[in-house]
Amino acid sequence: MTVNRSSVLSVDYFESYFRLVMTSRNFVLEEAKEYMISNFIQGDVMLYGEDSYHSFTDAYLRLKKIF
Repeated sequence: MTVNRSSVLSVDYFESYFRLVMTSRNFVLEEAKEYMISNFIQGDVMLYGEDSYHSFTDAYLRLKKIF
């Protein structure tokens, strides 16, 4: 997936991405989080900036209430 590094990725973007990873790989939320950190964020949580990282964590916390 190509992402423009100058844009801020939204909470909704990350929530959708979490759901996609969970569905396609049959992962639980925590497994999806680890997968996204290692593959999408490439181990650098600030790769897409602080605001995008906050969106990532907010999406994770939102989904944690559901799953």
